[in-house]
Amino acid sequence: MVQEKKTGIKRDILLRVRMLYLFFVLAGVAIFARVLWIQYGPQGDELRRKARRITYERVTIEADRGDILARDGRTLAISIPTFEIRMDFAAAGLADSVFNRDVDSLAYCLATFFKDKSVAAYRNKLVTARRNRKSNRYVRLSPRRVNYIELKQITRFPIFRLGQNRGGLIVEQVNLRLRPHGSLAARTIGRVNQTGTKIGIEGAFDHDLKGIDGNTLMQRVSGSFKVPVPDAENVEPVNGIDVVTTLDVDIQDVAETALKRQLDLGHAQWGTVVLMEVATGEIRAMANLTRKGEGQFVEDFNYAIGMNLEPGSTFKLASLIALLDDAKMTLDDKIDTEGGTARVGKAKIVDSHKDGVLTLRQVFEHSSNVGFAKAVWEHYQNDPARFVDFICGMGLDKELGMQIAGEATPVVKHPGERYWDGTTLAMMAYGYALRLTPMHTLALYNAVANDGRMVRPLLVRELREYGQTVRTFPTETLVPKICSSETLDKVRGCLEGVVNEGTARVLKSPYYTVAGKTGTAQIAQGRHGYTDARGGRHYLATLVGYFPADKPKYSCIVAIKTYYGPGSYHTYYGASLSGPVFRAIADRVVASQVEWQEPISKRYDGKWEGPVSLKGGPAPQVRRVSSKLSLPVEGERRGRGWVQTRTDSTFVEVIPLEQQAGRVPDVRGMGLKDAVYLLEKSGLKVSFRGRGRVVSQSVPPGAEVHRGEVVGIVLEV
Repeated sequence: MVQEKKTGIKRDILLRVRMLYLFFVLAGVAIFARVLWIQYGPQGDELRRKARRITYERVTIEADRGDILARDGRTLAISIPTFEIRMDFAAAGLADSVFNRDVDSLAYCLATFFKDKSVAAYRNKLVTARRNRKSNRYVRLSPRRVNYIELKQITRFPIFRLGQNRGGLIVEQVNLRLRPHGSLAARTIGRVNQTGTKIGIEGAFDHDLKGIDGNTLMQRVSGSFKVPVPDAENVEPVNGIDVVTTLDVDIQDVAETALKRQLDLGHAQWGTVVLMEVATGEIRAMANLTRKGEGQFVEDFNYAIGMNLEPGSTFKLASLIALLDDAKMTLDDKIDTEGGTARVGKAKIVDSHKDGVLTLRQVFEHSSNVGFAKAVWEHYQNDPARFVDFICGMGLDKELGMQIAGEATPVVKHPGERYWDGTTLAMMAYGYALRLTPMHTLALYNAVANDGRMVRPLLVRELREYGQTVRTFPTETLVPKICSSETLDKVRGCLEGVVNEGTARVLKSPYYTVAGKTGTAQIAQGRHGYTDARGGRHYLATLVGYFPADKPKYSCIVAIKTYYGPGSYHTYYGASLSGPVFRAIADRVVASQVEWQEPISKRYDGKWEGPVSLKGGPAPQVRRVSSKLSLPVEGERRGRGWVQTRTDSTFVEVIPLEQQAGRVPDVRGMGLKDAVYLLEKSGLKVSFRGRGRVVSQSVPPGAEVHRGEVVGIVLEV
């Protein structure tokens, strides 16, 4: 009985084992069949692709953008890495115990570092994000991008120091384009934004600067943690090439500062200035400023190349060249300017000043509209196309082909065209009825300085890769010779006359010579003509020229747009508005050119040759100065008191100064410092005027001293 019971139990166990074994076999077969179905069924290919997408991801590796450099290698634009700090609150290794233990410390570090929120606010943000990690696991914590040094500090914060998987720290690199010199030459340097807008050098050379992005295959290991995977299709990035410009940082700074100051003083709307090297066409400075409020100016448009307006009197240089070279006039030919008002053709011409009969040279120096209109009309009224063709032959009707975008096309009318009428020829003679950019005007004056050769303005000199030059941009000739050498000599003399005797006298300097021309052009206002609805007028005040006049090295143009309305009181003339900017730039350039300077001091062998006027003072100082000048000392030789002097070209006579207590000292012949010292030491107060040495004193020497009495002294050189 017992044996039968054991046999039944054993049979029951075996049955159950067999059934369980059969279940596992059937389950294994089902799983295997399902695997085969997934792998090789109708959706197998799509499922395999989906798995790869989830596990693997091809990530773009951004190439480093090249730098933009000044001519001396200083950086104008550079890319630096910045970082956004995010946190993966659902990171696989981030334990609740670790988070709860260190969340207060992390909140304190973030609040202390960024200083934008309180510790409590940061803690609340962290706790809330942790609670909502299933719906929003990646949360940005940094209110701003941080640099690499700051990033190293952040990676040492509590929780973050555990890394990406256990601490949830996610760092996203974003390259930032930085201009170390701030807004200096901002429009010329330009930018490339996310919408694809490209301006300035950044835009023109974007292909070279940006390089070629690479890519790599990344595998997701856990959560957001990824590691690179070797793959035959991985591509290394090719970094961008550096662009070396022709700009001089120091001169650019002077140009912008002077332009901004003059725009502010003159209540002007905008202005531009360009400094160019005569022989090469390399632009050393290009500034463009627009008024955006009281004392606020920005670079938002390149007026130098993008604004074509009627140039006014600066165009008279082109007319003068045509009259001399083509019409064969002479500078001594006389023209009756009719008191500054005349009708030429169908145009009524008015000068800003009244003159009578002038020579062609005087017409140019006085900038007479009437004189030029009459001269051009007399020689070209029967064949105006000849005048226009000569102007076009100097390259003034074509774009200059700048290396950056935005160049405006000149507008030069031709006979027979729609807008040519009986006033056009006469108005073109003095710079109206046509439109040029300031850069075109500068190119013309630069050609005169460059022996008649018009060159293309250059902003970029070369491209460099890892410090090695890979491409250069040589000087290109646009017009080999704008006129004959004989005509060039004549117009150069006229341009110097404008500075020495004419409208540009503001540029006269005792240290260098300048040749140039002023222009004060009215700006057309559509259907209102040159006057707006209020009765005011818009003006373009221009000064253009080159220096030094005898050996031209640089050419420069300054153009400022201003408004002169009812009740206005500020200036709008080219000389007074643009002249100070030109002068400031020229002074800076000349001062920086050591080879242009005469020695400040010269070495002399033997005795001083020439007049000597040695000031009185302490005897040791007088002896020291006379020794430097190799002048023998007559009289007191060893005394250490105060002395007066009498000098000529051969010796210095030293006369001891007699000083009596309570008496006014004799300070005649002394310098200001010594005179003030002696008088104030005696208890007197001093007032003075002039400079040099004391020639008189209001209280005579030897008079009784009254303490506090004012002694007036006069100094002369």
